[in-house]
Amino acid sequence: MAIPFSPSGKTNPNDASAPMKYYPRASNFGEIDLEELAEQVSFSCSATPADCYLVIMSLVQEVSNSLEQGKIVRLGNLGSFQVSIKGSSSDTPESVRPQNVTSSSILFRPGKKLKTMLKRLVFVPKK
Repeated sequence: MAIPFSPSGKTNPNDASAPMKYYPRASNFGEIDLEELAEQVSFSCSATPADCYLVIMSLVQEVSNSLEQGKIVRLGNLGSFQVSIKGSSSDTPESVRPQNVTSSSILFRPGKKLKTMLKRLVFVPKK
C-alpha cells in the first residue's frame, strides 16, 4: 500500500525574509486501536481477541516496568525501547545531580522487519 503525502510549507527560522520552502509530509490514513489490533492478531493465531488483548496489555505493563528499572527492552523484529534523558550542564562531573535532569523520553529503534518495511514503502501525493 502506498503512503499518501501532502506538501507542508516551512519558513526559515534564521531568515524571516527567505521564501517559504515546501517539504513532503506523510498524511495519516486512519488508525488502529488496541482492541482492533488484538482482534487482528487473533486472526493469525488460535487465541481469542480477549486473550490477545490481555497479552498486549501485559506486554505494555512489563515494558513499562523494565524501562522504569533502567533496562533496554528488545522486542526482536519489532525493535527496542530505552529511556533517554536531557539535562542542564554542570562544571564538574561531581556536581551533576538529579536536579540537572530536565526531561525524559522513550527512544524507539525499529527492528530489522520494520526497517525492511520502511525500505519498501511507496509514496504518492494525497488526492
